[in-house]
Amino acid sequence: MPRRSNRFTFSAVSVALAVCAAAVATAGCGRADTGTAPAAASAKSPAAAQAPSPSTSAPPDKESASPKAPEQPSAPSAPSPNAKAAQGKGDPGTARTVAVRPEGLAKLPVQKTLGWKPDGPLSSQELHGQKITLNECATVAGATLWQQQGYLSTARNSAGQQLFFFPDAASAKSAYERLVADMNTCQTNSRRLQAREGAPQDAVVSITATVQDGTAWSRHWTGVGGMSARDIQTNHLYAVHQGEHLTLFQFDELAERPAPPHDTGTDAAVLGALAELGAQS
Repeated sequence: MPRRSNRFTFSAVSVALAVCAAAVATAGCGRADTGTAPAAASAKSPAAAQAPSPSTSAPPDKESASPKAPEQPSAPSAPSPNAKAAQGKGDPGTARTVAVRPEGLAKLPVQKTLGWKPDGPLSSQELHGQKITLNECATVAGATLWQQQGYLSTARNSAGQQLFFFPDAASAKSAYERLVADMNTCQTNSRRLQAREGAPQDAVVSITATVQDGTAWSRHWTGVGGMSARDIQTNHLYAVHQGEHLTLFQFDELAERPAPPHDTGTDAAVLGALAELGAQS
């Protein structure tokens, strides 16, 4: 398979960023943890320096999910327009943002039906051992740079593109394999969380597509708050490993915010488009 709501919940979509604090759906937001990431992130995390992600603002009618980051080393800053202009075409700083620039979203097959628009600026942060929580099930560890761009669809559901850079290709591959392993147990972990919160134990997690070094997941369930919105929803998460980086995309579909249903038959094409974006970085 998303501070608020599901990120894919995959919380995808599943990862609370500094700016995600305002969002109801967190499929697109990630959260940085200085210690080990909890099995389920709390919606009311410490108000220390927030993680660098873009906001996914949605009406605060539901308990939102993208938790704030506990104690970050330094507040990340999005590249300024002047800085972008100063970067040359071959500048690594410019190349690194390609996979998370709003214009890249147009390449995804689902953009036409869901109509996402940027929600806040691109966030970029150097990491020093922090784990980034994607949803109640999965984290990314070992990255040295994390970039994220948040979006809201026309139905006010959240989405987010993320890019993680690692010291080497082996570290990136290891992080991808851990993510796959985490998502393989996500149905069990989600139902355990539902049981603890007294919600229907109805979580169903499916692999919707696979390509070389890429996997897409869908989680349909009754969310319990925290990193996910409450009530019925579907979270989508896409992950592609290429060389020294991972490209991720997450988005949520909340039952209370109806929109054209996503056709998971296009998920292989979504993975291919993400791989194309990542290759440019």
